[in-house]
Amino acid sequence: MSLHALLAEAIVFLVATVLVVPLFERLKASPLVGYLLAGILIGPSGFAIVADAKDIEPLAELGIMVLMFSIGLELTLERLKVMRPRILALGALQILLTSSAIGGIALVAGLEFGGSLVVGGSLALSSTAVVLQLLSERHELATRMGRAAMAVLLLQDLAIGPLLVLVPVLGAHEGTMIGALGLAALKAVAVLFAILVVGRLALRPLFHVVSHTRAAELFMATTLLILIGTGLAAAWAGLSMALGAFAAGLMLAETEHRHSVLEAIQPFRGLLMGLFFMSVGMVIDLRLALDHLGLVTVLTLGLMAFKALLLLPLARLGGFAWPGAARLSLILAQGSEFAFVIFSLAEDHGVLRPGLAQPLLVALAVSMAATPLLAMAGGLLGRKFEPYEAPGIDMLIKAAQDLHDHVVVAGMGRVGRGVAEKFTKRGVAYLAVEGRRDRVVGAKAAGLAVFHADVTDLTVLEAAGIERAQALVVALGEAEGAAHLVATLRYLFPGLRILARARTEALGRLLTKAGADEVVVEKQDAGDRLASAVAVSLDA
Repeated sequence: MSLHALLAEAIVFLVATVLVVPLFERLKASPLVGYLLAGILIGPSGFAIVADAKDIEPLAELGIMVLMFSIGLELTLERLKVMRPRILALGALQILLTSSAIGGIALVAGLEFGGSLVVGGSLALSSTAVVLQLLSERHELATRMGRAAMAVLLLQDLAIGPLLVLVPVLGAHEGTMIGALGLAALKAVAVLFAILVVGRLALRPLFHVVSHTRAAELFMATTLLILIGTGLAAAWAGLSMALGAFAAGLMLAETEHRHSVLEAIQPFRGLLMGLFFMSVGMVIDLRLALDHLGLVTVLTLGLMAFKALLLLPLARLGGFAWPGAARLSLILAQGSEFAFVIFSLAEDHGVLRPGLAQPLLVALAVSMAATPLLAMAGGLLGRKFEPYEAPGIDMLIKAAQDLHDHVVVAGMGRVGRGVAEKFTKRGVAYLAVEGRRDRVVGAKAAGLAVFHADVTDLTVLEAAGIERAQALVVALGEAEGAAHLVATLRYLFPGLRILARARTEALGRLLTKAGADEVVVEKQDAGDRLASAVAVSLDA
């Protein structure tokens, strides 16, 4: 391609970006869906402004590499440790059952075994980009539902690596499937282990030297060197470049430079992601989709309904009430952006017949566009079956903005609710935060100032005005969570008075060691005693 032709296509892409992003933000829809639509319109099946989608494939692949790199950066050991076993089980079962069920349906429908594996695994994934953006806009990232959705998406992201390894094997070794899979798995583990070991030994000293130069362009160049270099190393070993980029993110996730790297790639991450989605839109055959409109409609509605209905009982087993389970299952019912990548890879390696993925690509795009409507439906279901709202972090911010010298109550179980009731009677200014929606709804119905969010998240405590609060009452049921919260806030706010409840003497000693000023070992009157202790401290 000539330079003039390349610049002309770059201008088309930039114009589409300038038009799409503001329009879809005004419509409260994901810009990623707008990029898909723009790609369809400017691509060969639309107005053919860009005649061949392959012209921008290298940049689109770079966009996927950046996305995988940023996902790797987010997978810190700390984030994995705080995920509760129930939520981990929920995410693992969702992937296993959904992929098995969809793959089984594809196999019965006549698809070959390899193709069924790819279709089942790909369609089991949900859109990380779309869901996280929607949760952020609705201020629900810190709610219990938001945290559960993030945990499920995190486990789904971990499943992408094996899928990227699986597809080339399915295309090259139909006859000796088990042996080929074993060999590919060993090769992938060996290559990724080598990348991680070399990276761990070299990255810290390298970034230490680079950061001391304080040259932003050098930091950016080093980041790109690692991103592209590990991608090429993976490609030379017969793996995908996206998998290499994911390994590069994992290498940097546990270093002190993680946040700086995320900040460095942020400006062009969204742009390259947009280019990738636009390239996907270009390969969608609009005429074929219109000719098979009935099939596309069935696939779209069937995919969303099937995923939602399968996740609903799993979320219920994960500890959610039915309204909360419905909201979680609906917000994760769409397809994933990575399905586009895996389907394209499967066609290139002959695992899926050319054109077979076209109806699925359209169904994926429509399901992603429908996510805000699914979230709205979940909210309506919640309000129908729960007569009282469970105000979230946005309402918490408004409630706390004029408060000073108030008390923050963490947890609204039996003890926390007893504290809040006493404060209400005595006229003590307080804000209570609870992660379980059913408890929030019940307490709100009783007239208590309670909000639905994860109180162990520091951003939630900041929203509650913890830096202006006079005291914190910790009434959490989980021992580790309570001790970690006390220790963190004691370090960040040395002057904050912290009072906590403990179920046992041993936990009481742990909380005292963590920095609690006063600990009440649980008895029937623990709520009254905590409230009285706070009142005494406020009068002092």
